[in-house]
Amino acid sequence: MSRIFQTVKHILVLWLCLSSVAFAQSGLHVKLDHAIFQGLTGISLRSSVPLTGIAAADILVTRPDGLVVAANDILDVKSKGDELLILLSTSVFARTGSEGTTVATRAFGQFKASQPVLVHRKGEPAENGHLIGTSGWTDEGWNTIVSDPSYVDTLTGQRGLYRFSDTTPDRDLAGRPLAKRGSITSQPSSRTKTMLVLFVEFPDRKAADAEAQYRQFSQFAPYLNYLQPAAAWFNTSSYGQLQLKLVAPQHHRKLDWLMLGKKAKDYKWGGSAEDTGDMFHYCHEVAQLAYDRYGIRVDAYDLLLIIPAQGKSGLPNGPATINDQYMGQAEVPSRVVLVDSDGKAHTLDTFVTAGNDLFRWGYRWLIHETGHTFGLPDLYMYQPKIKDEEVDRFFYVGGWDMMGNIGGQSNDFLAWHKWKMHWIRDDQVDVVSQSSEQPSHHVISPVETPGGSKMVVIRTGLSSAYVAEFRTGQGVNSDDQRVKHAGVLLYRVDTTLPESGDKPVLQIISRQYYHRPDVGGERNLTGVWRPVDKSLDGYGPGATWQAGDVFSDPATGVTIRIARVGNNTEASKAGDSYTEDDTASISIIKRGSAPLARRITLANARLYKLSHLHFTTDIESMTGEENWFIRQRSRLSKGDVLLKRADGKVIPADHIKSLQIKGPDVDIELKPGTFANGQAARGLQLATRAYFNIGASGSIPVRLGLR
Repeated sequence: MSRIFQTVKHILVLWLCLSSVAFAQSGLHVKLDHAIFQGLTGISLRSSVPLTGIAAADILVTRPDGLVVAANDILDVKSKGDELLILLSTSVFARTGSEGTTVATRAFGQFKASQPVLVHRKGEPAENGHLIGTSGWTDEGWNTIVSDPSYVDTLTGQRGLYRFSDTTPDRDLAGRPLAKRGSITSQPSSRTKTMLVLFVEFPDRKAADAEAQYRQFSQFAPYLNYLQPAAAWFNTSSYGQLQLKLVAPQHHRKLDWLMLGKKAKDYKWGGSAEDTGDMFHYCHEVAQLAYDRYGIRVDAYDLLLIIPAQGKSGLPNGPATINDQYMGQAEVPSRVVLVDSDGKAHTLDTFVTAGNDLFRWGYRWLIHETGHTFGLPDLYMYQPKIKDEEVDRFFYVGGWDMMGNIGGQSNDFLAWHKWKMHWIRDDQVDVVSQSSEQPSHHVISPVETPGGSKMVVIRTGLSSAYVAEFRTGQGVNSDDQRVKHAGVLLYRVDTTLPESGDKPVLQIISRQYYHRPDVGGERNLTGVWRPVDKSLDGYGPGATWQAGDVFSDPATGVTIRIARVGNNTEASKAGDSYTEDDTASISIIKRGSAPLARRITLANARLYKLSHLHFTTDIESMTGEENWFIRQRSRLSKGDVLLKRADGKVIPADHIKSLQIKGPDVDIELKPGTFANGQAARGLQLATRAYFNIGASGSIPVRLGLR
């Protein structure tokens, strides 16, 4: 009997095993497709079968660095028919790029595990939002960090003209260099900028005569403690990617103050064109004295800050100074600030000088002035008048950016500025430049915190755009118990305009002003989206746009509709209730496409001596008001020249020995033997490939003969 029982038992076990295998084999197959990012905080996709009962633990999101997103970073999963929406924490892509992300479902319930599919970003490439710059000092161009990389300074041998300090993260937190900007890493990327602080005094402004609070502890410590919060501010605003390190050899080596030769009241500058030269002379005196007395080389650091002893004599203000003579004049070298014991000249392009305004504004003064050394322009008006009517100097921006009113209520850097400084990645930027009758939909995260999509650029011209970002009371906006105004912030950028004029290089579009009868709302055709008066009331709580609001500009064909602000519908309008995982949703209709490139025309192409090619262009000659061409990768290079023989074969770029540009004239020297004789050069065609914001040219014939 026991043997029969054992046999039956084995048969039952075998049957159960076979049944399990059969059930597993009959589990439903799942095929995913149409996986699209929604602002980097969501992924929408379709499934071949309705995934009833799916949960966060059933989702497998794999980042490009190979890390699987933890279940607690999947905030919600919404299933409706064959549609699936996965909501992610902003921390998922806060420190790493999103390109190459995959999504899959694990086996659960009656469903088999799916194969992973690539998650795509919808819309236009971020490059379509790059606007060229124009001014002779700083500007709102997308990138003002690097000037002309082909230029070699004849004085120092420096290659390229780096007018501004590059804030681009260049390594991960372990100190390993990044291969390129935006390279995938599981750790936050960062960059350290060392700022040399030199302390100076004057016969009429001595350190010993400063107020008591600047003489306690030690002679330099109170000043450094006063400035140190600026370093923490940059760390927060850059999402941990910029570490500003104040280095003060006089403090650490227990050295003395640098006494200058003239009285403080004899060092004068106040806003004129001559001030730049005067301040470079001041810097030269300080730098040479620091080297001669203490062996300090100012060009061994990323940035230079000159701090005077606190006092009342002279030095009413202390601006950042930038060598603006590069603009359109590539032959002008960097400014010499010291000559060493070997007779070698050392140069600087930018530095920051403090005055009495430092002691009035506090550490935020240093943030503003350091912003200039990163290429950011002033957003206040030097001469606050519009058509002879006096206005407030913060007429266009109020306190919505540190380059405007630095004592303002919400003055983190604008998203546009953070993108310029490469703290915001390209995959965090949505761009709308082309015409469409169908609205595009965008989800953006708070600009003050890392992660998520940060901005939408609605390009309206070659050098103009509207920008939308989500402002809250988080990040640096929570400092000092400042007033917090939350919502979608809209502004217009125009990079053809010089900073601080009577027309705005950047203008906040206040919701409150927009609805004023004297502004006109959607009937406004002037491009000035506020009344011409001295009031700044519209830059308070009424400046931001809330759910249900619509902005329309008939002149550019742009309509922006705010669909939702915040994930919690009960969130306070003050912004205290918003978190980094809250988002704003907007839709955009754009009628009319914006140009993405300038057209270039070539003419007068002639080859002589079989090795020298000369031609003219209608773009490189632009100077003065249009001297935008020294921006990064903006000048014609050897690789941009396209020379075709009569048989259609392209002459390799390495056959070009040299290329020189002077105004509209371009002269190219070819290597010997490129053409064996005149017959080999007949039928030669010249064109230029697309480069920077310049489209490819048409092809023109090259004539042979004397120039």
